[in-house]
Amino acid sequence: MKKINWILLIAMMLAAFPSYGQQSFASISLGASLPQGQYASSEGLTNSGYARTGGAIKFDGAYFPVSYIGIGGSFSFGSNFANRDSLLQDMITYIEESASSIIDIPDDAEILYGSGFWNYINLFVGPNFSVRPAQRLYIDVRALAGITILRAPDQELRINFDGTEIYNRTSGNKLAFGFTAGAGFRFMLNSDLALRVSADYFQSRAKFDYKFDIFRGVAEDVPPLSADFPVRAIEINLGLAYSF
Repeated sequence: MKKINWILLIAMMLAAFPSYGQQSFASISLGASLPQGQYASSEGLTNSGYARTGGAIKFDGAYFPVSYIGIGGSFSFGSNFANRDSLLQDMITYIEESASSIIDIPDDAEILYGSGFWNYINLFVGPNFSVRPAQRLYIDVRALAGITILRAPDQELRINFDGTEIYNRTSGNKLAFGFTAGAGFRFMLNSDLALRVSADYFQSRAKFDYKFDIFRGVAEDVPPLSADFPVRAIEINLGLAYSF
């Protein structure tokens, strides 16, 4: 909430600038997705995302029926690598500590582990503030909200030792509320096309389960583990905008 209040304050300050005529725009941009907080943490399966720097692509636009204030929209896709080594070690530790009987996984156990990426798709709308302090320069500030489709990294783990097989598979999509707030500028290359640079803060929430199966003649039991934490990222993008 504090971040959105700062965005609104900046927008009011920008409105004090002398302004040239305003133009609506549509843009496409590419850039980096930098995970923040618990999303980037590797401190435990229940509250950490183990996410690393990834990429993002955005389709943004804004329509200005009046000067300064318009209706903005964003359709974006982001992807973050997973910290594979830390995630695997924490899963092995959880199995050893949580099984219904004592399990000690030896160092020479056969371990097959595959991990995918964090993926998220956003569809947001909301207010977009814009000023034009120079003839070729626009400054934009926005706060958008809507739906986020989150997909945790697809994971498949197999551990074999002394006739014991441990298996885990984690996958699935989650529909959640999300929002973004940020700022940027558009520098006009000609009357229609502009270079656009932007930085946005994105937040949603991830919830999913780790489920384990153990086979040793009779089934042992490792209780499933629920993960729940905010997904936060800073997105820095560069692209082109078409004005109309």
